[in-house]
Amino acid sequence: MAKENYLYFSLAGTAGDAALDAVCYPASHLLGVQYLGDASSYVFFKDSTNTANGGGTDGKVNKIALTHANVSADANIHAKIAKAIARIAANPGKGKVITVVDTANGVVADEFEGLNDATQPTVLANLITQ
Repeated sequence: MAKENYLYFSLAGTAGDAALDAVCYPASHLLGVQYLGDASSYVFFKDSTNTANGGGTDGKVNKIALTHANVSADANIHAKIAKAIARIAANPGKGKVITVVDTANGVVADEFEGLNDATQPTVLANLITQ
């Protein structure tokens, strides 16, 4: 079985000790990035929970909201965030856990360098929707 990379996210100011504080998804489950607001974007993943084989639930996705620089500071910020997520997911290594955002420990992926006004992108919430 081929090894796969996983993308790790954690909430700001948490220790990953409560529901939805920290999540880790297979890179192959990345579905895309979408505009959420002037200073935020959603990152979507195929659901891989609540099934016996881990294959996910049809029509169900997991989404993470990222905060970042405002479009007033950078009109192309949403495209830059989407490209940064794509570069992170395309990491050529095998079997790695790649920290995308871990604000509890002050760690963000290098690909986010310079994409925020004062601080690097932070995780707002992990939401599971149908």
